[in-house]
Amino acid sequence: MNERVVLRPRVVAPKGERPKRKKKGKLLQGAFITVGAMALTVLVIHASDSFKDPGAMLAGVGGSQKEARCPSDMVFVSDSGGGFCIDRYEASAGKSCVHSDPANQFETSDNLSQALCMPVAEAKAAPWVNIPESQAMELCARRGKHLASNAEWYRAALGTPDVVNTDTGNQNCVLGRMGLSHAEETGTHSSCVSSAGAYDMVGNVWEWVDGNVVDGFYGKRELPSEGYVTETDVDGVPVNVARSSSDVFHNDYFYVKRDGVSGMLRGGFWNLTDKAGVADINATVPMTFVGSAVGFRCAK
Repeated sequence: MNERVVLRPRVVAPKGERPKRKKKGKLLQGAFITVGAMALTVLVIHASDSFKDPGAMLAGVGGSQKEARCPSDMVFVSDSGGGFCIDRYEASAGKSCVHSDPANQFETSDNLSQALCMPVAEAKAAPWVNIPESQAMELCARRGKHLASNAEWYRAALGTPDVVNTDTGNQNCVLGRMGLSHAEETGTHSSCVSSAGAYDMVGNVWEWVDGNVVDGFYGKRELPSEGYVTETDVDGVPVNVARSSSDVFHNDYFYVKRDGVSGMLRGGFWNLTDKAGVADINATVPMTFVGSAVGFRCAK
């Protein structure tokens, strides 16, 4: 049986009436524009937040993210290099140490002989004193930290009050305690805190910093003679002093030895009054010095 093949004519729509096809290129282009606009909006929001928080611009992060960069026992300090962390409290002997409150260098050495002995930075603890600078450095290294430098210590201490009210004995920091034979526990005075949140950076115990003075020179710069601080460099190291006190530097005092090598202690201790402070430095003792009023603090 023969089948008849029927050929149907092709219907072509007149020009101008043909259905328009969506071009993939234009769809992708539109998607890129939308995503780009969203990303730009997010950047603008983040930039706005940074201007609200200058520290975020320096550190590259903002708010709680900055604090997240530091362990819980440290506080974040902004600087032009992106910021750093420093111990919230003066260093104390950890629970694995033989002596919780070393009474002399021998007990400090006993602690160091124990590999698990680590310094901690916590409230209501006895500051670790009777320790030379080199051993303070070693202990900081055990925690993956380092002894605070002059620059780090000074920036972390800014904002700490050094006011002594001798009429009532109510000090903002542990100062003017003439009859006291030892330091108070860390964080005893809630008002003795810096702008960054570090406690006891003025008074209680002197704190070693990573620096020294050689024959009256700090690096290549000759330091002034002993006296009341009237001018400092950006790290809070005195440039000029005077015989009379300066209100600008809250009567902070600079102690220095002109010959030999000396370590650098900062902040003052419990027996000082208005001579203690953020710009107060003692550069009169060797780096091997130990005493019941000398402790340390770590940074990273």
